[in-house]
Amino acid sequence: MRSNEPWDVREPATIIGEALRRRRPTPGDVLVALVQSGEDPDQALVDVVLAHRGDLPGRHEASDLLRMHAEAMVGERPWVDGGWMPPHHVFVTVVCRSGRVVPGPEELFWLLAWRYSNHLAAAYDGDVYLVTEHGWTGCADKRAGFTPALLPRPRHLAVHRPGAQEPRR
Repeated sequence: MRSNEPWDVREPATIIGEALRRRRPTPGDVLVALVQSGEDPDQALVDVVLAHRGDLPGRHEASDLLRMHAEAMVGERPWVDGGWMPPHHVFVTVVCRSGRVVPGPEELFWLLAWRYSNHLAAAYDGDVYLVTEHGWTGCADKRAGFTPALLPRPRHLAVHRPGAQEPRR
C-alpha cells in the first residue's frame, strides 16, 4: 500500500472475500461495504449491502441510490464542538461482473456515482473494486489477486436417465 490514509483499505482481499461470503453476489451485482477506517488497527468489515442488481441505473439514480445506502449504513456526520467529527469508516464498492479483471466503464460509472452522491455520511468514499470469476483488482488501488473471485456460473448439465432415448442429432 502506498500510504496510510484513513480511507485506505490495508487488506482489500480480506474485506472483499468477507463481503462475498456474506452476500453471495452474481455478475451484475454491486455491493457497498462499510469498513472501519484505516486508522483503526483492527480494520474490519462492519456491514455490506446489495446496493444494485442488473443493468446500470441512470447516473442521477445511481448517485441517489448510493447516498441512500450511505445514510442508512452509518448516518450523518456529526457536528461536535464547532466542527465536523472525522469519519471512522470507509465505504468500499464491489462491482461483480464477468470477464477480464481490468477496470472499465462500469467501475468508472460507480466511482463517479460516489463522487456526485453528495452524501453527508460519517464515512470516507473508498475505492471501487472489481471482482470477476478470475480474481479482483482496485480502480485507484492497483493491487490485485486471483482470490477472492466470483464463483463460476454453473453449466447446464443434462441428466441421463437409464432407459431414456438418446436425443437426435
